[in-house]
Amino acid sequence: MTSPQTDVRARRPQDHAVLIEVMQLEAGFPTYRDVLLFAAAVGWNQDRRVPLNGTGGEGIRIDVLTNPLYSDSLISMIAVNAVSDDPEILDAARLEERIRIFEEYANGGLEYIQEQINTRHQTAALVVLEVVTTALAQEGGIKPMSVDELLGGVKW
Repeated sequence: MTSPQTDVRARRPQDHAVLIEVMQLEAGFPTYRDVLLFAAAVGWNQDRRVPLNGTGGEGIRIDVLTNPLYSDSLISMIAVNAVSDDPEILDAARLEERIRIFEEYANGGLEYIQEQINTRHQTAALVVLEVVTTALAQEGGIKPMSVDELLGGVKW
């Protein structure tokens, strides 16, 4: 018998199916998982949480989505910060809720990336490069952070 958590899947937004394919082909993302992880980080950075209108293709199983350990951490950090007044969001029983929050930020990130492609008239690869470069240039680039800084503003 399989546990209910092994059946949890992250859905791909149907509205951005073409963009996801383009990002794989042009911007070097090898899997749907990688596109969605990047898009969720962009969505969080741009404060864009957009509910899914429809889903396309088979969802990504939780064990595939969280295979690189940092993926689970990213999903959890986004969820904790999205519902900062609810520390129970990290409870194992609320995995599906964390995944839905992740999906909404990924959808928002894809929406932002598509807007940038449309307004700048650039390829997905150039827009991805610009998004990463801008993020690294903000506030002096990458710097070490403590757990307190990462969870700044979270009230338990």
